Parts: sequence; structure tokens; C-alpha cells
Amino acid sequence: MNLWSKNDTDGPVVNFDLNDDYVYDAKWHPTNPSLFASVDGLGKLDFWDLNHDIEVPTFRHDVGKEALNKVCWSHDGKRIVTGDINGKLSMFNLEKEVINIK
Repeated sequence: MNLWSKNDTDGPVVNFDLNDDYVYDAKWHPTNPSLFASVDGLGKLDFWDLNHDIEVPTFRHDVGKEALNKVCWSHDGKRIVTGDINGKLSMFNLEKEVINIK
């Protein structure tokens, strides 16, 4: 997974090589500009805080055995929903430590 700048097309700004499978979706947090979540084909939900670490996720949650292909934050950023390849949705209420700007 790569982070690109729209102003610099020479290459990615950051490369996140930790994932063992394809990353199917990633979304930025609606109010914390350094936080985003990603989901992959192994059923993992990762939270990345660029102010904390860019080499490993701040938090990883194994949602299930099915591939996750969708992630969506609530408008206030306090909840997150994942969707898998079978159409199952999972919603999580997040701890303040996960979503607050540090």
C-alpha cells in the first residue's frame, strides 16, 4: 500500500509493506488528518496514525476469516464499519485513544 502526493508524481511518499495480502480499501479519519484505516484480504482492520508510526499499524484487529473489501468511518469518527466479500457488515465503537489527535 502506498501513500501518494497529488503534487509529486515521481513516486510514493510512503510505502506501507506490512500487509500480507491485498489491501482492498482505505479511508482517512473524518477529523484526525494523521489517522486512516485499511482492510485486507485476510480479514484484518488496521489503524495507521502517521504521527505515531509509519512502519506498523497503531492497532490491528482481526475481524474474521473472510476478506474485507470495504471500510467506512461514521461522520463523527467514533465508529467504523467494515464489509466482507459475503456482504457481512461489522461495526465497531472506537476508544478515544484510537481517534484522538496526539
